[in-house]
Amino acid sequence: MQAIKDNISRRVMDFLVKKGIPADSIAKENLFKRPEKDGFGDLALPCFPYARQLRQAPAQIAALMKDDLGDLPGVEQVVVVGGYLNFHLDKAEVFRALYKKLKVNPDRILEWTALKGQKVLVEFSSPNIAKPFSIGHLRSTVIGNFLQNLFRSMGATVTAVNHIGDWGTQFGKLIVAFEKWGDRDELAGNPVRHLFDLYVRFHREAETNSQLEADARAAFKRLEDGSKAENELWTTFREFSLKEFNRIYNRLNVRFDKVLGEAFYRDKLQPVIETLKGKELLSISENAVIVRLDDYDMPPCLIQKSDGASLYATRDIAAALYRHETFGFDEAFYVVGAEQALHFRQFFKVLELAGFDWAKRMYHIPFGLYRFQEGKMSTRKGKVIFLEEVLDEAVKRIRTVMEEKNPDIPNDERAKIAEILGTSAIIFNDLKNDRVKDIKFSWDEALSMEGDSGPYIAYSYVRCRGILEKSGELPPVDPGHVSIEHPDEAALIQKLSQATDTLLLCAKHRKSHFLAQYLLDLTRTFHGFYHNCRVIGEDSERSAFRLALVELTSATLKAGAGLMGMRLPERM
Repeated sequence: MQAIKDNISRRVMDFLVKKGIPADSIAKENLFKRPEKDGFGDLALPCFPYARQLRQAPAQIAALMKDDLGDLPGVEQVVVVGGYLNFHLDKAEVFRALYKKLKVNPDRILEWTALKGQKVLVEFSSPNIAKPFSIGHLRSTVIGNFLQNLFRSMGATVTAVNHIGDWGTQFGKLIVAFEKWGDRDELAGNPVRHLFDLYVRFHREAETNSQLEADARAAFKRLEDGSKAENELWTTFREFSLKEFNRIYNRLNVRFDKVLGEAFYRDKLQPVIETLKGKELLSISENAVIVRLDDYDMPPCLIQKSDGASLYATRDIAAALYRHETFGFDEAFYVVGAEQALHFRQFFKVLELAGFDWAKRMYHIPFGLYRFQEGKMSTRKGKVIFLEEVLDEAVKRIRTVMEEKNPDIPNDERAKIAEILGTSAIIFNDLKNDRVKDIKFSWDEALSMEGDSGPYIAYSYVRCRGILEKSGELPPVDPGHVSIEHPDEAALIQKLSQATDTLLLCAKHRKSHFLAQYLLDLTRTFHGFYHNCRVIGEDSERSAFRLALVELTSATLKAGAGLMGMRLPERM
């Protein structure tokens, strides 16, 4: 498929250059679009971008290009549709390319080399220690995990970083709260919950006792200065929290290459200040150290508080400098909520002003909020929905359905399948949405076996596996003698061939919902094929070909779901 497309691209480029359009002005990676309607081919080449330079109507350009291209290997038909030149690919040729890749390694059906040689850093999840993992942490975690999996599948060298919040004034608050109301036994028994309750109590008490905030600032300053008592408490809070986080990450199928919290950069903060000072970027305002950004329509970036304590921006700058020196990334992505957009604009701009040109290749990946009936969540007041409670509820509901529909599955196996389906349902329910939009959570939508849901993807995969298991040993296909006899065969091949273009779209926009929609479309196309095309029981050649289509669908669903961090069961 890619070889066919690459050849068309070369021929189109030759035509445009021959007509006088400079090669470096042609966006080769954006030459084609996917036709918006079925029946309009596999690739659509818009000719509108060349109309002004060639002084011809797009439809005329398309007609001239069609005549110039002539016969193309792997292309059945080339049609002018308005200002587009549409290519209908030879489905048998496309199948041969897909089948060849399947037989090399079905688990790597979606792996290729579009980003080979690129070094990419993705920072995501980044929860605060001493606080439970809330549903609000889910978005950064699953979006970032998808991006790291996507970039790896495209051949990039990826460093996945968890920049945990283990430093800052909130730890002064926790230390004060624990010293006043903490309990060592409760800390040992249920550490994160106990610390969360203390954090909530601190803010409740601080509403009528302003001295608590002053005490917290002083406690954090002592922590920064290396006080033994404060550091021992901080270390205990951190160790308990990381153990809890790792348990949740295992459930979500998430892995990191580096877990480096803000505290790691403590000894790297003063060099940051000295660097910015040497670039004459620093100013003093109300005894605080700032970088003025008035010329860029931004408020000042705070570098150091009046009491000498560091700030998020300082620590992020230190982290960026360390990461670029250590990992040498070509691009870096920060998967953080949209409400932090100003912080990242300031932080990136300060690095640019300091002369670090690579900061122009650092990107904020914003996302919207989860919305429940009570609105946005707030850890401070205690109105928070814990992620593990959501995961457990999803697993419980799936298991109840399984007990009704599949009572013959042993309890141990049912529990494992329910865990897979429940957690994958929550992951897919997030990633199927355009990340910049808020999500209104609905249990019925998330767990539906028939709608746009993770369980629906899993059901389709399980159906594929059942067909393949029923067929026994899969007969080989002779790629040289493949014929397409039914339109649903052609439709399924066409849909399978769109996987890599979908991944390119995901990478271009750094969004997962394109892949989610593709997987849903693939399942629907497969169900149409399965309903109308008898797979087992046809003549041996036809049956082998159709079983290969089932195997391709199975492998693509599994690989696509895997990029999203989902696991799929073999039965359900």
